Amino acid sequence: AQEVVVVAPNVGISARHHSWGRFQAGAWKTVRVVTETIGDNGVVASANVTETKTRLKRTDPDGVVLEVQVGVEVAGKQFDAQPQNLKQGYHGELAGGDVKIKAPCPGQVTVEDRKIDCQMQQVEIVTPASRTVANVFYSDHVSPYILRRQSTTTDPATASVLSETVSEVIALNMPQRVLADTKTVACVKTVQKTARGSVTTLAMTSAEVPGGVVYQTTKETDTAGRLVRRSTLELVNYGARPEEERTGLFGRKRPPRRKTKA
Repeated sequence: AQEVVVVAPNVGISARHHSWGRFQAGAWKTVRVVTETIGDNGVVASANVTETKTRLKRTDPDGVVLEVQVGVEVAGKQFDAQPQNLKQGYHGELAGGDVKIKAPCPGQVTVEDRKIDCQMQQVEIVTPASRTVANVFYSDHVSPYILRRQSTTTDPATASVLSETVSEVIALNMPQRVLADTKTVACVKTVQKTARGSVTTLAMTSAEVPGGVVYQTTKETDTAGRLVRRSTLELVNYGARPEEERTGLFGRKRPPRRKTKA
């Protein structure tokens, strides 16, 4: 059996493979998500709109720290929540769990009948509520760098499976309109299965945009295959450098900051 080791920051998956880790502090993006809940008759029962602004606060040897602010539109009125800081590891894990990483080994993935030699690294994240084991296939040269991620989450107490997720690149070098430009993107398909049903996501990702995703569609079905929820995500704006003028969500301008004396 392969020995479990903690890999040094410059070995295996690191900042250069992460959709935020490749950017400098201050990089940001704002996305708008429209979510519809589907009733038993197949008709939209309710809908809501959220805007989320994410800013890269810093990169650490083991991950990134993001500032996330969510705004919600309810009955024509907009409400902004207070920004929250989120620590995310370069393997996609959130801070707070016990993380063990195996040394990388050679791997291979197939995208559009093209075999791509890459590396595979296994990561295990254990929290009081769950144990997740993920095999992550990554490349130093082929964007979006994380080419496939297959994970299983179990209950530590019972060893029963809580969820199974497969995320994989299914198309490369696709054209996608991003604001005023057309960029080359990759299409990533993610399927998560739980006891409640499944969630399928198709995302267009660009290495030029902080956070990667520029457009995304998601559908959620129950155990009988009935559509219960669907959503679309669109990029509102982004910047690879700190923004000069801070604006609120839903296009509102923030009041200017007061200058303080030194």
